[in-house]
Amino acid sequence: MGENQKTEKKLLEEKTVADSMALDSMLSKISIPPMPANRLQILSIVRQSNDKIDIGPLTRLLAVDPGLFAMILKLANSSYYRGVEKISSLRCAVTRIGLTATVNAISFFCVQSTLPAFPTFKDFSSETYWKFSWVCAIAARRLGHPNLGIKVLPGELYMAGLLHGIGKLMMATHYPGDFEKCLAKAAKTNQPLHKIEQEIFGTVDGFLASKIMKFWNLPDNICAGVAFYQIPELAPPEYREIAGLIQFAFMIAADMGIGANGDPFKMDLSATYISGQSHLALSRESVQMDLVKELKETVRQKSQSMAGVTYQDGTKASDTDVNQNDCSDKPLPCDPSHPDPPQRKSFFRLCSFFKKLIF
Repeated sequence: MGENQKTEKKLLEEKTVADSMALDSMLSKISIPPMPANRLQILSIVRQSNDKIDIGPLTRLLAVDPGLFAMILKLANSSYYRGVEKISSLRCAVTRIGLTATVNAISFFCVQSTLPAFPTFKDFSSETYWKFSWVCAIAARRLGHPNLGIKVLPGELYMAGLLHGIGKLMMATHYPGDFEKCLAKAAKTNQPLHKIEQEIFGTVDGFLASKIMKFWNLPDNICAGVAFYQIPELAPPEYREIAGLIQFAFMIAADMGIGANGDPFKMDLSATYISGQSHLALSRESVQMDLVKELKETVRQKSQSMAGVTYQDGTKASDTDVNQNDCSDKPLPCDPSHPDPPQRKSFFRLCSFFKKLIF
């Protein structure tokens, strides 16, 4: 049996274990719940490029989801976006925030409010995990900008960047003892976390994440990009680019030092899969340096209302008021002050988190 065949056989075995673990998690008492149909429909819209998003259908779907409706209004009236007058209209809120920031917030809310909390480990908690995932998603979206010649949509990259680590969340939730061993051994040996996961679980978190995403009926390219983000060179040829881009975004996020991903190993960008693709502008060192500089400033600006986050240079983000022109519009038929009880609980939990993290 040749090396390629051995590799394919090994990956097949890993996927089998991943399927079994994912199914076990879903059937357990704290199984990951299905994504509500309305939110899957919303996510299918926000994955598109901005010029393809029809605001009318999007706002109509948001209007009948009390949790999302209230979150968007809360964000529009936050210190970062606050204008002269308080906004109570969904369309006006989207106008004030901007389409890209709106779809980013929607994606974050849908994912974070669906997934369970997990135990806190040394240097790895639910809060630090989501902070890192947010930075990774912001970096991934930027990689889809047309000026880089990438064929993957920015919205799809944002989604993959946001979801890349949910396999770790599953391991931490359902197998906390074994996952803690992974974290400890990776930290002690400075090996990539996924290699330790392979030793202890027989699979890697990317495959587990992909299984959950397939359960949510997300597109194949996003699922494959997450499945192989740690090993993009082993992805099916048609998915190597998106897997390589998520690996690239992951390494940029790791270098920024915001949040935590549980992985002590840092790969230089020159060693990533994308850097080896000479036909891509991203493979050039000068482009990479400019991009990293731009992304660090973007994250710093978007994190101005993030309380308690310390950057690697020791400075802290601070609240900043940004006044923008207000607009008027008739409120949509939904009262954000009275979401139903289950959504109300997750809404307040996430809004508290947004205060510290988002925009």
